[in-house]
Amino acid sequence: MINELVFSGFGGQGVLTAGLIFSEMALKEGKEVSWMPAYGPTMRGGKANSVVKFGDEALGSPNMEEIDVLVAMNQPSMEYAEFMKKEGKVFLNSDMIPDDTDIRNDVEVIRIPCVSLAQQIKNLKGANLVMVGAVIKKCAFFEKNFAIETLKDYFKEKGKGNYNEANEAAFLAGFDAIK
Repeated sequence: MINELVFSGFGGQGVLTAGLIFSEMALKEGKEVSWMPAYGPTMRGGKANSVVKFGDEALGSPNMEEIDVLVAMNQPSMEYAEFMKKEGKVFLNSDMIPDDTDIRNDVEVIRIPCVSLAQQIKNLKGANLVMVGAVIKKCAFFEKNFAIETLKDYFKEKGKGNYNEANEAAFLAGFDAIK
């Protein structure tokens, strides 16, 4: 089975990083993986997304086709909902997407206040990691401790291992937000 996830938002919201983290987790589990970023000409504030596909079988196109999981960090990201499979999961950053947003009725909607949760743990840049934690728990793609260790390794390799405690706290805030 192939899983297709799309992480979307504005540049600077960490949607490319979130996709890379999921790709890294899948690679460490020996899965076939593709990660395809897309972003506008502006680094901050422009449109950005990353498509992650992983599974046990060979992957076809890395392009967005039929989304199983959509992570929408802002209102414009909702345009990708049209590419979702029936009964897919849409994770909304409820701090930036109003409750009255029109959403397909054949998908499951999970509202996570990513920015608020990141502010509560004093990690303002961790809203994307809050969402990563929520997706991991709800979808059970990876085991919790494995995900945390992969997250730490990812940032250590990027030379940002000194933020591991704050990043883990952000991940756990999202993980714990799913009941």
